[in-house]
Amino acid sequence: MNKLSLRQRLLMVGLLPAALLAACITSLVLWRGTSAMDAALNDRGVAIVSFLAPAAEYAVISGNRDTQMSLLQAVLEQADVTGAALYDRDGGLLAVSGRLRLVHAGQVVGSDRPQIIARGESRLGYAAPVVSAPLIIDDVFDPQSRAGRRDRTETIGWVYVELSDDALLARKNNIILLAIGVFVAGLGVAGFIASRLASAVGKPLASLVDAVRRIGEGELDVSVADDAPSDELRHLQRGFNSMARSISVSHQEMQHRIDEATSKLAFQALHDPLTGLPNRRAFEQTLESAVERSRRSGDHATLCFIDLDRFKIVNDSCGHAAGDELLQEIAQMIKSRIRSGDLISRIGGDEFALVLHDCTPEDARRLAESLREAVSSLRFDWNGRSFTVGASIGLVRIDGRNNSASDLLVAADLACYAAKKSGRNRVEEHTVDATGGIRRHTDLPQPKNAAALTLPYDELVLFHQHIRPIAGELQFEWVEILLRQRDASGVPGSAQPLLFSLSMDERGLELDLWIARHAFQSLGAANPATQISLNLSAFTVLHAERYWPLLHEYLGTTGTAAERIVLEFPARLAEQWPSECGRFVDVARKSGVRIALEKLDGSSTTLLPTLRPDIVKVSLKSLVESFGLEAGCNLAQALCGMANALAIPVVASEVEDPLLRDLLGNYGFTYIQGNLVSEALALAKDSADHIFNGSA
Repeated sequence: MNKLSLRQRLLMVGLLPAALLAACITSLVLWRGTSAMDAALNDRGVAIVSFLAPAAEYAVISGNRDTQMSLLQAVLEQADVTGAALYDRDGGLLAVSGRLRLVHAGQVVGSDRPQIIARGESRLGYAAPVVSAPLIIDDVFDPQSRAGRRDRTETIGWVYVELSDDALLARKNNIILLAIGVFVAGLGVAGFIASRLASAVGKPLASLVDAVRRIGEGELDVSVADDAPSDELRHLQRGFNSMARSISVSHQEMQHRIDEATSKLAFQALHDPLTGLPNRRAFEQTLESAVERSRRSGDHATLCFIDLDRFKIVNDSCGHAAGDELLQEIAQMIKSRIRSGDLISRIGGDEFALVLHDCTPEDARRLAESLREAVSSLRFDWNGRSFTVGASIGLVRIDGRNNSASDLLVAADLACYAAKKSGRNRVEEHTVDATGGIRRHTDLPQPKNAAALTLPYDELVLFHQHIRPIAGELQFEWVEILLRQRDASGVPGSAQPLLFSLSMDERGLELDLWIARHAFQSLGAANPATQISLNLSAFTVLHAERYWPLLHEYLGTTGTAAERIVLEFPARLAEQWPSECGRFVDVARKSGVRIALEKLDGSSTTLLPTLRPDIVKVSLKSLVESFGLEAGCNLAQALCGMANALAIPVVASEVEDPLLRDLLGNYGFTYIQGNLVSEALALAKDSADHIFNGSA
């Protein structure tokens, strides 16, 4: 029934009642007609024996056989009569004519009136008594005597007649055939009318249904012809066309807005809102492309880091508005002094980076010196106060040797650091030697263990930091394991330079496993309700087949449940290596381990529906620094909205500003992490109890 089309349903609605009504009427007519024919034949049989009985009185009394036979023969001449017989008062057969099939003397003599007494074998048997009444002559003067004699009658015999119902059956069959023919003809007429009505209604409705289906499939330029035979359907068709046009116009407007918003978001994702320059993400993409071209075709380029000197004085003395104005002036000045094919980007608060394509070392050095001089000669006036700033610049060649973008970033950063350590407002250059190691052109000493083949485990220490819900109580403890590196005086500090240098190094995998093993030993069995987050290097994610077996081994030996583990890696890695990261996430889900995607920004939103991480981490601080307060907050709210739509909880990381903290709940963040909420504390090797007693 559900598979019937609309036209078939309309046909059923029109035909089924008509067929049922016609069948009922035909059945009634047939029943009434055949009943009337049966009654007529029965009345005829009764009439024949009723007339025959008085006529047979003399024949029975006289016993004259010729009279009896002539009487019976006259009866046989009647239509449908097949036989007749006379019986005497004792039930004896006096005469018979024709062929009798149903006669039975006992039934005949039991008749006291004209009636049917037998039925079968296409015959009907009728019998009537033959009654003799006395002859009255002298009763003229004695009426009472005459009436008494009239009442004295005597049964002297019986007549019996059989009728054939073959003719009746033939007439019945004719009537049935005629009724069926009329029924079929009527049904055909009704079907034709119903078909016309179904087509008149079904075709317009079917065209409307097809148009709705096409709109549902995304085809918006859809309309139907308003040629329905009825006014109601034409109004429906015109209404649909009007609605379809409205939907198409609304969709076009919405698509235009989406395209504008997408273009704006894409621009914001790759550009700094304050200066309009490309941001760090755009810079990293350009750097990767330059490294790839240098390897493939030998193109030479130069990477240049610019870190402003004494900029903090302007910011602290005159406020952020003055600092923003100064950054805009310096950005435009640098942009005006480089070639159109080169890239200038703002990668941090007061840091700029340049990628100079097809530039010789001498030209790059000359350009860097001219930029340094231009920045140092700039006088910035604000509210009657005058400021001068400088520029510490680090250079590194992109010359196609066995180096990676991460190596070049480290080299440029070290060169810039060397320029600052050498007195600021200088240009320093680093190169990458044949073995891939970083070598300075100045006398700045190489950082300790920067190129060591073994990890400095004696300098490494693990810290932990709590992640807490923004609203409500956390049903379990959740800590992120952080790596710190001791300096020469033994004070734990940032291990970011080490982690950065190991991101694409096999030692990054070694370090990740070392961190996991020590974290499980400290927290694994001590508190089964603790959720542990671990950060992974790019090498570990891209070589999952080497990481997972050892991780499972550590989980088993320390009694740590896989469901307690959250593995974190940056969204940028998933953008660069989507297939490898997808396989890593698949293995994690099968193992029961959850995945957190960190450092999510506007350019990585497509990872949410494709990668479907269990958790995402967004740094509102980084977004505000990169895009400004208003744009950064809007982007954070948009990212939270997308994650919440996919039921993915969002962690606000690096929360250090009370103002930004108060905005998190309104933006859609679920959890909060940062020094403002819980400071990072050293992880004890023997117990985890202190984590839950002194760090709240």
